[in-house]
Amino acid sequence: MFPGAAFGGGRGSGGPSRRFKRMQDLTHLFRAGFPVFGGPEPTRETFFDFPTDGFYSQRWTFTEHSGTHMDAPGHFVPGGRLTPAIEADELMRPLVVVDIRRKAASDPNAMVTVDDLRRFERGRGRIPRKAIVAMNSGWDAKVNNSLAFKGAPAFPYNFPGFSGEATEWLIENRDVAGIAVDTLSLDPGNSTTFDAHFAILGADRYG
Repeated sequence: MFPGAAFGGGRGSGGPSRRFKRMQDLTHLFRAGFPVFGGPEPTRETFFDFPTDGFYSQRWTFTEHSGTHMDAPGHFVPGGRLTPAIEADELMRPLVVVDIRRKAASDPNAMVTVDDLRRFERGRGRIPRKAIVAMNSGWDAKVNNSLAFKGAPAFPYNFPGFSGEATEWLIENRDVAGIAVDTLSLDPGNSTTFDAHFAILGADRYG
């Protein structure tokens, strides 16, 4: 789901670096029935149509944590910053992708651990300060099957996420800007304590 590296625009180019040879689509089709963490799945209906109105438009109904979205600190921290308070320069950060697809294939509640982070650094170098550290669990392949993506018909679910310990390590030792996942939650699906959420959002970072 994630590219191996992300680059900004070339110096003085006013646009993308010429190093780009191809583009990688990170999106999924947002549709009625898209899997969400609890609550109703998205619905849509025709709101304007050509015969009656001369143009076509739809009305969607969905909760704010549907599809690709950001968890701002205020999601778990009373009085914490909400999305409008997140500055643009906090979002434009180096991207580091930690691949746990192998262990996620055998453990649906696999977690990114401190050992995974150290193993990544041994092979790829130190995680940059203020980077966004993303998990690649391969779970995006299940997104068109709501039950498979959630891993259970109701909470507790079964899908990978970050461990609280790894999240705290990233904050304390690498001063990350945020963490990201290819699942429904920063924590594994069976978590009842949401340690990764409390760690990253409690540190005034985002997911």
